[in-house]
Amino acid sequence: MGALASQRVIQAMTAAGLRPIELERYSSSNKIWMTKVKRLRLPDLLCVATGLRVEVRAKSDLAIQMSDAPDNPQRRWFSGLTGDDMVALVHCRDVEGDFVLAQSPELFWVRDLQACPDAQTRLGPPKSASEGSERSREWPSIVPSQSGQVLAVNATTIQTRLDGGRAQTYQRRNLHPYVAPGDRFIGGAQFIAGLPARKAAFAEVIGRAWDPRTLLVRNDIDRYVAVKAIACVGNAKDLTTLRGMLRDADARVALEAAGSLAKLGDRGGIGELAASVLDPREDYLRMEAVFVFSELRLSPLANEAAEALDGIASNASFAGDEIRQAAIWGLGRSGLMAYERLLTFLDADDENERVHAVVAFPPDLPDAIVQRLTSVVADEAASERKRASAAHVLSLLTNVTVAIAELITMARHRRSSASTWAKAILGSMPPALTNQALAAAGLADEIRPLQMLSPANNWTKVEAVQTGMNFIRKQTVSP
Repeated sequence: MGALASQRVIQAMTAAGLRPIELERYSSSNKIWMTKVKRLRLPDLLCVATGLRVEVRAKSDLAIQMSDAPDNPQRRWFSGLTGDDMVALVHCRDVEGDFVLAQSPELFWVRDLQACPDAQTRLGPPKSASEGSERSREWPSIVPSQSGQVLAVNATTIQTRLDGGRAQTYQRRNLHPYVAPGDRFIGGAQFIAGLPARKAAFAEVIGRAWDPRTLLVRNDIDRYVAVKAIACVGNAKDLTTLRGMLRDADARVALEAAGSLAKLGDRGGIGELAASVLDPREDYLRMEAVFVFSELRLSPLANEAAEALDGIASNASFAGDEIRQAAIWGLGRSGLMAYERLLTFLDADDENERVHAVVAFPPDLPDAIVQRLTSVVADEAASERKRASAAHVLSLLTNVTVAIAELITMARHRRSSASTWAKAILGSMPPALTNQALAAAGLADEIRPLQMLSPANNWTKVEAVQTGMNFIRKQTVSP
């Protein structure tokens, strides 16, 4: 939910004319890593044009709510935030296993939340000790459960007519109205009144002048924001400044400066990132450096970054370390898209590394990579493990023209193991994508039995059904 909410807010910021990036790395991704990377207390997103920082919260029941630890100054709801930051609340509901998000986030300035006396907010029960015994602090608000239109607003009530035709009056209870007569509202996804004095809007910051360089002499968080933003708005004139930040007192700021140097095309940044993997100032920065390498796809040094990740993923000294999985992942669709370098890891000894390599391929691959994958399947000297990996990637392709042509050619060599593999892959592909080509090649009847085990023709092979069946199958303990 949190990742999807961040993505939705990025869309909204972009539509408003802002230039958002992730400030908190991986805030818009739900990829889980077991290795814990120390995080700064800072907002999720940053507009590099205006300096606006946005903290994102996904809510299954929309509420103005933040996690708070009143007795811990380091974990207050506003820790890492300033009054000029925004909080974006996104309604997110589960519809048969899929999350449906509100089209627009509900926005508040942190300073408006801070202006509300704590005594007028509600503090929930402590959460688990693993979360630092934080509690939910909620600012009172009104969220209609159904969509409708505002008829009137007075000192005590908000009168509406719901889309079903029923009149509905909401008692303001000294809450500030966010609507006016004639306004429409969306049920479950929009506040019509609340304790904060007003809602915010991205339009308020459009055109605001901001220079991240002015933050370089401030606190750790501001310096981190500055070096990250300079990678997006800076140029060659900033390289000297960034080099000076490589020895910043905060190791995380120094690492981000190295990443910004690399993003701007300075090879010294690549060297500093590599050094942070081999000999980091703090242990958690090893993994963070790998993440930074994976972000260099648009850098002039993308090839050098891919070579570095390839080396990390192959480094025997990191055997058994999740850092190798992260390096492989960074070569794939969520990172550098250096798919040719992933081919080696289709036969990695470590199963987790193979899994990350296989999943790092997207369903739409360049034709040259598709041909490399079919060559793996055709290679009689390749291990069955590597061929199985390549076969799985090919079976999930959505751009299948080249793959089908290559596989049909292989399938016609009837006495080779490559032929057997080719037929198995063709049978596992969606029949709607292969049937015409198979019929033209005279292979339709031969492949048809294999297709009976594909999700398109067999309900038991649908992923959601398989998940449910496996769950039920594990419920085997009898009294």
